Amino acid sequence: MSSPALRLEGVTVLGDEGGRLPLADVDWTVASDEHWAVIGPNGAGKSTLLGVAAGAIVPDRGTVTALGESFDGHGLANPALRIGVIESRPRVYAENLTVDEIVYMHRTGPAAVMGSRIPESDREKARNLLARFDCAHLTARLYRTCSQGERQRVMLARAMMREPALLLLDEPSSSLDMIAREAFVAAVGALIRESPGLATVTVAHHLEELPPVLTHAMLLAGGRVQATGPAAEVLNADSLSRAFGAPIEVERAGDRWTARLPAASLG
Repeated sequence: MSSPALRLEGVTVLGDEGGRLPLADVDWTVASDEHWAVIGPNGAGKSTLLGVAAGAIVPDRGTVTALGESFDGHGLANPALRIGVIESRPRVYAENLTVDEIVYMHRTGPAAVMGSRIPESDREKARNLLARFDCAHLTARLYRTCSQGERQRVMLARAMMREPALLLLDEPSSSLDMIAREAFVAAVGALIRESPGLATVTVAHHLEELPPVLTHAMLLAGGRVQATGPAAEVLNADSLSRAFGAPIEVERAGDRWTARLPAASLG
């Protein structure tokens, strides 16, 4: 039996003295081939949770393992090398870098920056990934000239260069317009369908930002887990209304969710 992609046991992150805990007593297991949404209001602890999952935040209490290893491992034993992270806003890189360089340098690392020869196999892999996410036409373009939506899809190709077993997405479409958001959501959905064994976690403010093919969901509020389980059982009006402290209506059409406040509550 394979190890879970991610396991948190009793994880607590302490805030300022006397303040609210960013995370409190979180138990959570993400199995391989599961695709999670993490939803909650501002200040719920969503980004802190993802930081713990990525190994960027060390909890004050509790244990974290990813891909069967702890984050204190050295070299290839450190699971961070097998985790892909997509941030809420695409990163800024040197002005003279092209899109394909941004992608294949993630596999080669510092050697590429220092001018070492890039294997043709890495260049081809980068081109294939860019094509996979509908970015083949961007290959030779300067990354700085790309739109925000194009940059996020380039970041998705970059993250997949190392063939991660766990992909963490921190509000990846929050800075995109509706058209760019839908293109990105479609790219993530296609990736999930084509990548058996890959586990994903998507943090989002809005249900409309969630990719299709979700299997599970967690609701966070005040640093504590409010609900967790299969997506269809968690992403409902009752659970979301409790987490957000307001009446929320939820609709599902196929594999996409939407949520809104009822008109009467806006009057």
